[in-house]
Amino acid sequence: MDDFKEYILKSKNFEELYDIRWKLNIGNKVTKKHYQNLKIGLVNVACMGYGDIIKCIKLYEYLRKWYPGSTIQILSSSKYKFRNLGFKEPIIDISKKYSKGISECVNFKNLKLSNNKKFDLYFIVPMINDPFNINDFNKLVPSATLWNTFTMSEYNDKSTEPTDLPTGVGKDKLGLFFDKSIFKKQTTIKNPYALVYIQSSGEGLLHSRYCFLSFINMIINKTKYREFKTFEVVLPLWICDDILYYYPFKKDILKILKKRYNAAEVITEFKKTELFNNKNSKKTHNKNSKNKSKKIIFRGDILPQPRNKFIGFINGSVKDILLTGDESLVDTLNCCKNKTIWYQIAPWKIYLAESLYIQTGNKNYKTYKTSCGNMKGYKFKNDVDKLIKENDFRIKGKERIDSILFSFYENNNDKEIKKMIEIIENSRYLDTLKNKIKNM
Repeated sequence: MDDFKEYILKSKNFEELYDIRWKLNIGNKVTKKHYQNLKIGLVNVACMGYGDIIKCIKLYEYLRKWYPGSTIQILSSSKYKFRNLGFKEPIIDISKKYSKGISECVNFKNLKLSNNKKFDLYFIVPMINDPFNINDFNKLVPSATLWNTFTMSEYNDKSTEPTDLPTGVGKDKLGLFFDKSIFKKQTTIKNPYALVYIQSSGEGLLHSRYCFLSFINMIINKTKYREFKTFEVVLPLWICDDILYYYPFKKDILKILKKRYNAAEVITEFKKTELFNNKNSKKTHNKNSKNKSKKIIFRGDILPQPRNKFIGFINGSVKDILLTGDESLVDTLNCCKNKTIWYQIAPWKIYLAESLYIQTGNKNYKTYKTSCGNMKGYKFKNDVDKLIKENDFRIKGKERIDSILFSFYENNNDKEIKKMIEIIENSRYLDTLKNKIKNM
């Protein structure tokens, strides 16, 4: 209590007062009394894709394991995505106030809850786009305060700073969401295959086509993959559509493929399309190929998959893999740390890429021109063990959440601390507050 009082007297603004309670309790161990019967709500307003959903599910599982006896529930605007991933627990729906349909990337003040159930603590998993505003959040959750509401960032995100739980890579971040990989072995593909899972240019990534071309050009020219009689590539449907219907892209991909393959095919959910078939053409025969007929197949009929099946496809693919998104990266590190991960750098993921470079020594992460595929890049230092050891949310993040639970318990059970919080809430000016605290 004395530390709290001293900090208030030294503070320079009101905003820092709401963080000091948990900061003063960093390192304190929670016991059953701190979380028994505690009600925790995980608020998930996702913004495209499944990464935000997977992150929320992982935190849900962490909290259930760390704090048995507490009640954990998810409140989400994308309930159907949780169901698509096999999450069966009850979810409180969040919807738009003024129109029907799925709500994504929407400001809190424009949303409403289907259930007014109150929670002791709220964790926003993750914050998207704008820094947190309690007044906006109160439009959605009237019982939320700065004392019981905590925000989580996406990995190494700067657009929502500051957050209470800054996840990501680096000494000032709380780590990545590692867990034990549970996956189903894929049996769909019998041939050797590579896996590509990146976002399209339609989602604000103008270099997406370039990224894919760089990866394909690299991977089909690597010695260890050249002799595959049939080589398959599992990829998002948008790439297949671009190959089939966007002529400039199709022209570029054919130019690359015809140097190594006699035949190429695109498979989507509804049809198979032969791009070319020149089995007797000498132009496609490499001196070391012994004139074998070789074929590449692009598979747009497989993704997306539930998480356990997706990880199975990651596990069964060749060593080089091209990814974007937070949780695809982490799932690959979880299951298969021997993989060489090529990473599509989205504009909002630049800081994660830079931090990955610092942690792993992978120089390809320094620029989007090399991060998707680089013939010289496969000899880089890749210290994944260090990355995992030093950036595990289960260690760094738990310590932070322990301190939040510890301080929440004191805030509600220590009479002097409760009194000081009441004074803070009823003081308009910092100088007035300090005078009140001095006279306690």
